[in-house]
Amino acid sequence: MKNLRITLSVIFLSIIFLFSLKTYRDFVISSDLKNEKNNKLKKSAEILNECFDLKNKNKRTINDSLKLIEYCLEEFGSEK
Repeated sequence: MKNLRITLSVIFLSIIFLFSLKTYRDFVISSDLKNEKNNKLKKSAEILNECFDLKNKNKRTINDSLKLIEYCLEEFGSEK
């Protein structure tokens, strides 16, 4: 009877350990994907900010600004 309790305890603890490892692995994968997505967004934002030429925005008309925004979004808006 004592051996059965020990065996069941070891099996139970092993199962808990395996589930916790899987949860930890999923958490690490999730955070890596989140970091990768944030890096992509930052890179896209930098490229678009350069393309929009915000330093010279006062020198453009609204129509010129809209054309520039359309061009930038078409050219750099989505990853190819």
